[in-house]
Amino acid sequence: MCRGVSQCTELPNTPQSWDHRSPLPPPHWIHSQIEIFLIAVDELFSGHMDTCHEIIHTLRAREFCEWYIEHGQNSGRFRAYALSYPKPKPAPESERDVLRSPTRYQEEVFKRDGYRCRYCGTKLIAQQALKVIIKKLGHQSFQKGPTNLTTHGIIHATWPVADHVVPWNLGGRTAPSNLVSSCASCNYGKANYTIEQLGLDSPWNFVPMKNQWDGLTSKLSAIDNAGRAP
Repeated sequence: MCRGVSQCTELPNTPQSWDHRSPLPPPHWIHSQIEIFLIAVDELFSGHMDTCHEIIHTLRAREFCEWYIEHGQNSGRFRAYALSYPKPKPAPESERDVLRSPTRYQEEVFKRDGYRCRYCGTKLIAQQALKVIIKKLGHQSFQKGPTNLTTHGIIHATWPVADHVVPWNLGGRTAPSNLVSSCASCNYGKANYTIEQLGLDSPWNFVPMKNQWDGLTSKLSAIDNAGRAP
């Protein structure tokens, strides 16, 4: 348990040993589980609903949630506490961007970044694709629920968020020039801290990890048609 304590068990004891790109890189088994989930999605594309369900039931969903709740979303707090970097003064409201929500630009940002988290590199799945998968599966075991514990771990790991590199309340713009693709863990872990407060390098210093991965956007029509009678 890392809530209510001053040191996260997932972070090395010395800040010099911390990762400089992500508040807290996810363990390798999470990436492996995402790949297994994508196999399940391929079965869904093929109309093999039972096989898809069987694969999803093998995933370590509860462990996903526990890691996210206990470690991922709290990582920034632990880092900021240990580094004691001077806390920036919030920008006056008159100097803040009138647009706070990044929704208008998020798809542009996700596509630009190759649907990968610019902090930890985790594969991200398009929000619409996940919504359609949830609907097609129609099963309580794979839902984006109202709480962390009722949300499947895969969704915690792959749901994309457009993150303000310079926090909005510090004067950061809500525009692609200040937004990067982020997994939920890195986004919540980073919170409203600056990268300096967390001892992170700027994500702009690194080229996006772009390849054939597109967040399942090219397969949305296949997902939508899965299970329909020919």
